[in-house]
Amino acid sequence: MKYFLVIIAITALMIGCGETKVDADKLNHANALVNTGQYEEGIQQLEGLYKESPNDIALKQSLISAHLKYGHFYMYNDSLAPREKYPKALKHYKAVLKLDENHQDAKDGANQIIEIYTMMGRAVPEV
Repeated sequence: MKYFLVIIAITALMIGCGETKVDADKLNHANALVNTGQYEEGIQQLEGLYKESPNDIALKQSLISAHLKYGHFYMYNDSLAPREKYPKALKHYKAVLKLDENHQDAKDGANQIIEIYTMMGRAVPEV
């Protein structure tokens, strides 16, 4: 019985350690795209990598950061009309909250947009 429990413990450890990590070059390339303002392409690549390695913490953080940056890009872009920027910013803040429901910056951004729509007496867009 003891031998059986040891085998199970070793197997569980091996499965946990065998978790695949994302290719560092691909992650760096996607992050570089985001950092140079190519948000859509960078996020698309990060999301593709995330599907392959959903437990990679560095990848998850990169995806959160990318959505947050893109949300801020829309939220604070004075050249865009409110009807264009707020729904897009809200979409990205909600994407962050799907990945980390406790992310305070994304919560604050989403709540600010919801408050703006509420003050205007308009329905919050479904994104």
